[in-house]
Amino acid sequence: MAIYRESTIVRIDCDPPVLLWSGVGPLPVPADAVVPAPAVALGGGQLISVPDFQQLIGGTAERLDFVVSGVDDDMLQLAIEEAPTVRGARVDVGTASFDEDWQLSSIEWENVFEARALTVSRPKMQGGRATRSVTLTIVQGSTRRARALQAYFTDADQRRRSADDAIFSHVAQITSGTSRRFGPSD
Repeated sequence: MAIYRESTIVRIDCDPPVLLWSGVGPLPVPADAVVPAPAVALGGGQLISVPDFQQLIGGTAERLDFVVSGVDDDMLQLAIEEAPTVRGARVDVGTASFDEDWQLSSIEWENVFEARALTVSRPKMQGGRATRSVTLTIVQGSTRRARALQAYFTDADQRRRSADDAIFSHVAQITSGTSRRFGPSD
């Protein structure tokens, strides 16, 4: 009978890089294509939400939230201090496989995302003590909510972008049925 012992591992390429795994306690990780030097992954506590992700198909952007609950004070402080540096960082998500003795046997890096936000929740009472959670929002593709305004090749539009750029100054002279030879004017 096959035994599947797997855990989720996440590397955030901020300064300094952060390596987390969904288990408890530190996990030594060897160097590979994503982790440039041997490192120690911090146990994130109880991973509440590891969303399913898909490959980017047909321009559909994907926004996911990883939620880690029951974090200790060190992890909480790290999340608060590093939140501004995380935005825009590369995020690699993979699966760590373990052998029968729970020793790390391999890591398969499955997808690459971009970190959008790292937030810390307000304390919630659970079992007589306050617990907090950390949420990492990651995106793949363009997740902007609005489309850019229509742009035209007119002198006025170009001057709004760059006041001293006169590349479109002769566009008004071109009408339907006429053509202009490109290059220097005689």
